[in-house]
Amino acid sequence: MKPIKRSRLSEQVLDRIKTAIKNGTYKPGDQLPNERDLAEQLQVSRASVREALRTLGNMGFIESHVGVNGGTYVKEITIDGIIDPVSDMLGSEHQVILEMLDFRLVIETEYARIAAEQRRTEDLEKIRASLEQMEQELDSGEIGLGGDNAFHEAIALATHNSVFLKMLLVSKGLLSRTRETTLSITGQPKMSLEDHWKIYRAIEAGNLDEAATQMRTHLVKAQKNAEDQGVFKNDSA
Repeated sequence: MKPIKRSRLSEQVLDRIKTAIKNGTYKPGDQLPNERDLAEQLQVSRASVREALRTLGNMGFIESHVGVNGGTYVKEITIDGIIDPVSDMLGSEHQVILEMLDFRLVIETEYARIAAEQRRTEDLEKIRASLEQMEQELDSGEIGLGGDNAFHEAIALATHNSVFLKMLLVSKGLLSRTRETTLSITGQPKMSLEDHWKIYRAIEAGNLDEAATQMRTHLVKAQKNAEDQGVFKNDSA
C-alpha cells in the first residue's frame, strides 16, 4: 500500500485498508499488520491507524483476537456483517423503532402483494415452515420471534425482487427488534400467528389484493395494540 499524503488521515487509512480487503490483498482470515507497521507503511500516526481500525471493526470488516494468536483479522464480508451494526445503532433510538412500524406498513404490504403473484412452490413451503416454527415456539412458551422473522423474510424472498431483498437485509436487525417489541405484548403472539395464516392463504391462492389487505390489517393491529399498551411511551414521560 502506498503512503498517504492528504488530510483527514484516519478516513484515508480506512479507505486504503478497506480497498485492500475488497480487492483481495487481505483475504478473510488474514491477519493485518500491527498498528506500528501499518503506520509506517502508510506514513501516518498510529492514532490515525487506530481510529481507522476501530471504524472498520464497527463496520464488520475486521475483528480483534486476544491471546496467543492475538491481532486484527479480516472477517468474511457479508451484507449482514456490514449493515447490521448500522441497524443496531439506529435501533437504540426510541423514535426510530416507532417510525419503523410505519416503514413496515408501506413496504411489507407490497411484499405480500407481489409475493402472491410471484410465489413458487418452494416459497410457499418456506412460508408454511415459518408458521410451523412459530407455532412450536409458542407451544414452548416463547413469543415466536424466530418464526415471525422467518415468516416475513420468506415473503420478501417470494417476491424474487433483488432490491426488496437488499432493503430487507439493510434493516434486518431493526425489523427484528421492532417485531420483538410488539410480540412482547400479552396476547400479541397468538394474534400474529392467526394473522400470518390468513396472509399465507391469500399468497397461496395468488390473491394479490387479499394478501396486501391481510398484511396491512396485521401490521395496523399490531401497531395499535402496541400504542394502546403504551409500549412506545418514553420512559421519562
